[in-house]
Amino acid sequence: MLWSLVILLILLIMVMVACVVVSGKRDEQNCRQVVHLIWTAIIAAACYTAFLLVPPDYYGLAVFMDGLYFLSTDWLVVNLLLFTTAYTGLEPPTKLPRYIIVLLALADSISFVVNTFTRHMFELEAEMMGMAGDCYWNVHFKQPHYIHRLFVYSIVLYSLLILLYRFIKEPSIYKKKYGGILVQTLAVVGLNILCAVWDTKFDYSVVLYAFIAIAICYFTLFASPRELLEKIYATVIGDSVLGVIAYDKNGKCIGVNRSAGKFFPGDGEIHALAEEYLSNWEMAHQDDYSTVIAEEQTIIRDNKKKYIYVTYQRFSDEKGRNLGCCFQFENRTEIVKRFREEQYRITHDMLTGLLNRNAFEEAAEKLLAHVEEPYYMVCSNIKDFKLVNELYGAEIGDKLLIAQAEMINRALDESTVIARIFADKFCILMPKRRFNEQEVLEQIEDLKNLNLVSSFKLHYYVGVYEIQDVKEPIWTMYDKAIMAIDTIRGNYEQSICYYEDELLEHIMKEKEVLGELDRAMAEKQFCMFLQPQISNDGAIVGAEALVRWIHPEKGMISPGIFIPTLEKAGLIHKLDLYMWESAAQKLEEWKKLGRENFSISVNISTKDFYYLDICETFRQISEKYDFDVKKLKLEITESALMENVEENMKTLDGLHALGYDIEIDDFGSGYSSLGMLKDIHADILKIDMIFLQETQNVKRSSTILKNIITMSKELGMPVITEGVETKEQVEFLMKVGCDMFQGYYFAKPMKVESFEEVYCRA
Repeated sequence: MLWSLVILLILLIMVMVACVVVSGKRDEQNCRQVVHLIWTAIIAAACYTAFLLVPPDYYGLAVFMDGLYFLSTDWLVVNLLLFTTAYTGLEPPTKLPRYIIVLLALADSISFVVNTFTRHMFELEAEMMGMAGDCYWNVHFKQPHYIHRLFVYSIVLYSLLILLYRFIKEPSIYKKKYGGILVQTLAVVGLNILCAVWDTKFDYSVVLYAFIAIAICYFTLFASPRELLEKIYATVIGDSVLGVIAYDKNGKCIGVNRSAGKFFPGDGEIHALAEEYLSNWEMAHQDDYSTVIAEEQTIIRDNKKKYIYVTYQRFSDEKGRNLGCCFQFENRTEIVKRFREEQYRITHDMLTGLLNRNAFEEAAEKLLAHVEEPYYMVCSNIKDFKLVNELYGAEIGDKLLIAQAEMINRALDESTVIARIFADKFCILMPKRRFNEQEVLEQIEDLKNLNLVSSFKLHYYVGVYEIQDVKEPIWTMYDKAIMAIDTIRGNYEQSICYYEDELLEHIMKEKEVLGELDRAMAEKQFCMFLQPQISNDGAIVGAEALVRWIHPEKGMISPGIFIPTLEKAGLIHKLDLYMWESAAQKLEEWKKLGRENFSISVNISTKDFYYLDICETFRQISEKYDFDVKKLKLEITESALMENVEENMKTLDGLHALGYDIEIDDFGSGYSSLGMLKDIHADILKIDMIFLQETQNVKRSSTILKNIITMSKELGMPVITEGVETKEQVEFLMKVGCDMFQGYYFAKPMKVESFEEVYCRA
């Protein structure tokens, strides 16, 4: 038995040395800890083998070798613990526990070395064994030796707990990585305890020390990594979201993962279906000899369209011999869906579902590049659409736009492009033959009758531009259709207007006016003309200031061109302020010359109330120039006063407080003339020329005019009638009691110099 154990130990030592040699050439993680563990197992086995071979006459040597054996077991379990913590990744946060264990092992090692002389740990007794008369050493342990055992078992127990924890917590495919080492360690502990309890002649656990070292080397560096990688690889392939089908060199299916199975119909054996798929693929790609082929495919599964990206790959060995092939299937349905949704958001208006501005431009250019018939660019918008949102809320406004989009969209086909440009602006590019004016008007009426905004009268404008040059920029076409709308904006009798070239000329003139405004004012190209105002006794009492633009190159520019342009652009207040100051400056000049009997009337436009503080402006004018404020008459139209009566009343009171007289201009041209007189305190009433124009109801017109003059006198308001052109009109007005006259019968508007020459001298 003795020699059998010795031979076994020698063989195990040789195997462990081989493990050290092989392990030293590897570069895996934990390789260093494994080598240290094997070396301590080699030392332990060598010491115990030497101890068994010590003759009975060499007692001291036997004690020394047995002490080395016990000493080596200390470092064996220490290295086992260091390996276990590194292998499981459960190393303590600090190195203090390691230092403590090493110090305890050193102390225990010293104790066994000293035991050679003191015998305080154990003693030996030589005994004969068997018929052959072999001698073996019987070990008698003393009390301190059990402290050594407690130290060893504690470290081993700690190592076992670490391995057990990892074994329980890890997924099933990782359990073998820790399970083999755990079982081997338990076997060593169990055998060691049995040897101690049964008091066997030999310590057979040393054999398991060698086995555990070899097993740890095998499981850590060889078997477990390879098997684990194979299992992980198989699991990854099996559970991959990518479908994978593998074939041998003969086209026989050797594996289909779960994801790949979803790409085939439910009926039929999956391997047979996979082989049929390969056969069809090779037939379709028989002229393609590429190693890797990839393409998009569309399939129908569960009545739903799916988008699949298929990759086919052939495999060959180093000599180019066919090994087989495989397919990879990637389900890109969600990616395609998200991409298309994103593309839709980029190219479409999300409220109405029509094309947006950018997509419309691209689609229109593409369509016009191939048309062979006349086309219309049709644009529409709703008058005062912002008021709909303010009065009824954005939800109602959106419903209105959606209803309009649905109605327009009925005209959609391959020859038509429809878009919502922004807000309430819609645009249609359509063949001229398909545009029916009557149908458009009927659609407008249908939209008005939706009753979404029952108390708000909707009015739709439609601008139409017949495309002359298909290469013209799309937005130039759009602008021309909008220009057509601008010509009828504010007109409730007309909804459709067609673009004409004269519109562009008119707009260019407007742009010229706006572009030259500042320079014209700086160079005083705007001149004040005066039209005399004559009293009923024939005396000159004053004049109305009228603006004229005398251009250095173009000559006289009609007020009918630049005044509407400035009003539309919101710049009329600049010109009005210029005229007010010009009149005040002239009154100051006349005062210095002793001509204080003349007054000048200036106009206050409707939009001046929005852009200027009227009272503050005229206060500054009265401070800047030295003139009698009573001589600067302020003409305000009744329509301007009625836009915001309460605020405008405050403005009039402020002007009166500054000493200015107020003239109500164009009285009778509005619809609230009589009603306004009871609320507005004015100083002079200026009657509109409409009562002097030829009419079929001359008697009615004369009666109304006569009563207005009578009423104004009772209110204490002098009356000026403008537009007087004939002697008969003068005689009639004098007869009914008109105080002052203004018109071509007396004089046309004239330059200030001419006015002064004619009237100031007289």
